[in-house]
Amino acid sequence: MSTKDYLVQSIVSQMVVYLMDEFRWDMITAMKAIYHSELFRKLDDVEIGLYTQSPKYVYCYLKKELLTGKYI
Repeated sequence: MSTKDYLVQSIVSQMVVYLMDEFRWDMITAMKAIYHSELFRKLDDVEIGLYTQSPKYVYCYLKKELLTGKYI
């Protein structure tokens, strides 16, 4: 596993916890929301480098996408 993959998975696992706490979703629902989001595609993009940011920072963008239906 590369460093990027490790960082992405670390952020995803923390965002799952955030979604479960805030929206009272089960783990599977939270994971599906993340992995099917536009944000995840951006998070996994090396050129953007979003995976180097904190999980809370990335979560703010995910939450906006989930609530508005648009990636900002």
